[in-house]
Amino acid sequence: MTDAHAVKKPATKKNWIWKLLLSGTCLTPLSLSAAQIAGTITDADSERPLAHANIAVTTGKTGTITDSLGRYELELPPGRYRVEVSIIGYAIQSQQIELLADQNLQLDFALNAQALPQAATLITATGRLKSAAALTVPVAIVPREAIELSNAENVAGLLEDVAGLNVHSSLYGYLGSPSGVMIQGIDPKRILILVDGERVIGGPGGVIDLDKLPVSNVERIEVVKGPHSALYGSEAMGGVVHILTRSPQERSGDVRFSLGSGGLTTLEGQAALTRSSLSASLTASRTALEALDRSPDDPDTDIDAYTQRFTQGKLRWEARPNLLLQSSARWVSQNEEGVSSQYFAPLNKTYVWRYPDQVQRVDLGAEAEWQWAEGSTANADVFRTYFDKLSREELIGSRQVRDRSTDNVLTKYQLRTTHLLRRTHILTAGLKHTREELEVSLERTLPLGEQQHTVEVPPSRVDVAEAYIQDDWQVAENTGVVWGARYQWHSRYGFHLTPKVSFAQRLSEGLRVRASYGAGYRAPSLKELHFVFDHSNLGYKVLGSPSLKPERTWGLNVGAEFEPVEALDLRINYFHNRLRNLIQTVLDPTQSSGSVAIYAYDNVGRAVTRGIEFSLSTQFGDWLAVNGGYTYLRARDQDAQRDLPGRPRHALRVRAKWTTLREGRLEIKLRRDSAVWADTEGTLRSPAGEEWDLNAEQPLWGPVGLRVGIENLLDSRRDLDNPGDLRSLRGRAVRGGLRVQL
Repeated sequence: MTDAHAVKKPATKKNWIWKLLLSGTCLTPLSLSAAQIAGTITDADSERPLAHANIAVTTGKTGTITDSLGRYELELPPGRYRVEVSIIGYAIQSQQIELLADQNLQLDFALNAQALPQAATLITATGRLKSAAALTVPVAIVPREAIELSNAENVAGLLEDVAGLNVHSSLYGYLGSPSGVMIQGIDPKRILILVDGERVIGGPGGVIDLDKLPVSNVERIEVVKGPHSALYGSEAMGGVVHILTRSPQERSGDVRFSLGSGGLTTLEGQAALTRSSLSASLTASRTALEALDRSPDDPDTDIDAYTQRFTQGKLRWEARPNLLLQSSARWVSQNEEGVSSQYFAPLNKTYVWRYPDQVQRVDLGAEAEWQWAEGSTANADVFRTYFDKLSREELIGSRQVRDRSTDNVLTKYQLRTTHLLRRTHILTAGLKHTREELEVSLERTLPLGEQQHTVEVPPSRVDVAEAYIQDDWQVAENTGVVWGARYQWHSRYGFHLTPKVSFAQRLSEGLRVRASYGAGYRAPSLKELHFVFDHSNLGYKVLGSPSLKPERTWGLNVGAEFEPVEALDLRINYFHNRLRNLIQTVLDPTQSSGSVAIYAYDNVGRAVTRGIEFSLSTQFGDWLAVNGGYTYLRARDQDAQRDLPGRPRHALRVRAKWTTLREGRLEIKLRRDSAVWADTEGTLRSPAGEEWDLNAEQPLWGPVGLRVGIENLLDSRRDLDNPGDLRSLRGRAVRGGLRVQL
């Protein structure tokens, strides 16, 4: 629904300072007889103004976003245009207009809420809201609709079905078997994980365990593939996984309760309330799962039991029409318990250890956003995150106890501005300072009760100051270029410059090509610099190295998107990544003795990953949607001249969703990976893995809905007699629950 009529309105005051300073990047200036359009974007049902809606002139070279009151203004030369309005959660609207010289046109839009799949809008690729169809880099998205239908209890489960990604708890050989994500063959330690734009810390060995990130209030997940350090700094060597949580909306709420095999129980609750310019939301959940033991003959648990509790609150206040204040607090607590045995040959005795672990994660953040000109904003935010982990090892039948305590803190301050310049450039610039602190200590109680204290990582910190800039340039009607750079000062490594550039060109209505090049880097973690991991009783030690250098990479992506008909979308992407100075643990023969082997971190690794990604999505009317992807990957260790372990050469992901009677939904998913090497020496081979999942959701009556699901329908799982088998341990799992919308 639209309303267009001519009105008289004074011309918008120009920002002459920006024009003088940045006119060198401008294209042809507007003529003196330029016309003006202005209007308001609202919700068609509630008539509530929609902030940050995208207004694009698709037959021109301009666009803007609405302010906190849903208002916008644009200046255009006389001519014919199509104005298109989009925002997440609403159907796209557009209207053809014809502007005369010096005309002022009022153009309002009332958007209808849209639950069906639509053109996605992402923020991770460029740091601001932008249509996925206009992006210049390869991306993938897990939308809210897929999250609600999934029975996954954590973020790892949500990412398993994304083409080009591999998520596994034992695929990479890291201490503690965390569920990390691999992108384009680049391992999880070199992937940046964000929650609402903030970095997640505290992973064992540098890997963020996605099993410990709940899904209770996840709105969507955006994945950007390839090096992205120019916009996000260190850790973004192989890509970025951005988890976005729900923001406060109108009065709403729901409660969910689920049960499943393996003793799974989940209880979730969400509530949101808006009063005038103030909005607040609260989410809480509790999830519990029993331990899995597939071998009754030994005491070891294959999957540990865990209980996870999660709470998040958000507050949003539109203090003025052009000033928005936001704050959030997030708390995650998880307790795990497992059992493991170790055979000690000299005494011909098996020792059984109990492992009760406790993890606490607290995130606190505040942000102010000021819209200081049309299409231009300034942001100031502060963020602090705490990660505390207590890993306990209790020798059953003995007084021996080992308590490892990890305290990790990250503090960030950031100033950022986005400026719409001449309707063709969106300039983003910022200053950022972060400080990370880490301390790891070990307390031992020995067999006779004596105490022993060991510092594994002394109290350490690193400071990083960064300045970055990005220009999102609409060169022509169908051509876009994004370039940027980040200049970093590291308290240990000094200054470092990281560039990026990407390009997209629409060749026809149904064909679009793009290419991107980016450099990436990762500074050594405090653990890699200072670690002292003493397992002399087992014959080895792992030591940090203060002389480490940053890891570096560059990546190239070239792709095309083809839409021969409206309901069919085909995509292909070629990627090539080169990594050097990779940090690995290597044997140090100069320090090793006859009884204890000393391993140290060193910059000895070089690797290449390259391959092709195909994806397809299609819609058959309103009742069937099918999407999927195939990835061919070659990942080589350049020094050893052999394939890197844990990287399937062929990976297939398929998802089909039916809309059933009374707005019900049925989903079938397939994941298939080819065989992989299970060790770095290339001696153990893990078989190909294939899993089918089935999920269904059906409204029952009123606000009540039923969800059921079966994971790994054919019960494909690991052969415990094969030491190289890395397939899933869990096997078939059944889930079911109720959802009540309040």
